[in-house]
Amino acid sequence: MKKDVRHSRSVAVVVTLGCAAIMLSGCSNHSGEPTMKPSEAKQSVIEFVQESSKSAGGTWAHLSGPGIRECSQPSGAPGTMFVYVMKRADTTGADARNDVKAVSKHWKDAGVDVEEYQSGGPNPVPGVRGRGGPVISASFDAYPGNYQMSAVSKCSDGNPDKLRLEN
Repeated sequence: MKKDVRHSRSVAVVVTLGCAAIMLSGCSNHSGEPTMKPSEAKQSVIEFVQESSKSAGGTWAHLSGPGIRECSQPSGAPGTMFVYVMKRADTTGADARNDVKAVSKHWKDAGVDVEEYQSGGPNPVPGVRGRGGPVISASFDAYPGNYQMSAVSKCSDGNPDKLRLEN
């Protein structure tokens, strides 16, 4: 009888420890995707926007960012994402519709879900928005004389307030 009690206690301890391990792993960032360092998220969004701007052609310049934003990781833990924006220096002779098509294709090839659109009014402005792939979201607006492209990185580890102080 004492053996059965000890065995039952041992089984209970093993089950309890197993459940605790499962519960603790639920608090970690196991969403099927590896955890990303803030430096990787920052670099990936810069590269994404720079490569995307090349597909539209012309000369582009940094406009703003990488701005630091707070986000929630799949585990619910706080994280950091980055926003990066570029502007085309000169759109003289540019073909906005073809440029939107080129960016749209580039994004599709990168695994981004795209939606081409145009604004209303007598002189509609074409553009494309994207979600997924290497970024959370992306946008390209082909305003005459004011092309702008931006993207938001995936959520990474890191405390946004701490990262702002480091920059």
